[in-house]
Formats: sequence, C-alpha cells, structure tokens
Amino acid sequence: MIPDTRTRALLLAMVTAAVVGLIDAATAHTWDLIAVFAMITVLGLAALVRRRGRATLTLRRDLAGWIALRAADGGEPVGRVADRAVAAYRSGLIGAPEEPQRR
Repeated sequence: MIPDTRTRALLLAMVTAAVVGLIDAATAHTWDLIAVFAMITVLGLAALVRRRGRATLTLRRDLAGWIALRAADGGEPVGRVADRAVAAYRSGLIGAPEEPQRR
C-alpha cells in the first residue's frame, strides 16, 4: 500500500470507530460524548474528502536532500524550491523555453 492509501485506510478506521462511539453515546444519552464523537466524525470525513483529491509524490533521498539544501541556502520554503524544480523539469519535457523571449 502506498502512504496515501494507508492514510485513507487509517482515516476510514477512525471515522468508523467514531460513528460506533457516536451511536453508543446516543443510546446512553451522554450528550458530551455525542458532541465529541460527532466532531471527530465530521472532521474525519472532511479529512477523507480532502485527501481524496490530492496525489502524493515520493522523492528519492538525494533529491529531497538537494531540495532541503537549496531551500536553506536561498532562505525560502522547501515547497517553493520543489515547485520550481518540478516546473523546470516539466518545461524541459514539453520543450517550452524556461524564460520568455524578449522583443
């Protein structure tokens, strides 16, 4: 299983346990537990829906190290360096120039 699938499975198990707890708390008329389990259920479902649309990208260790060093040297977030690296790679794949032509 890929990490994203594991995360979804864990979230699904958490939501299932929260629903069972919610039903149990509702039958016992324990209102504070109903509120807690309802909140866990809603947040878990929201996380499941949010994770569904996002794909994960696994980097080799040397590339992750390079991105971290580049970010530390430039004083910018790792995500921004990774975005630029992916954009440059993609530009090379499709043959688009990296810098716009000036007239």
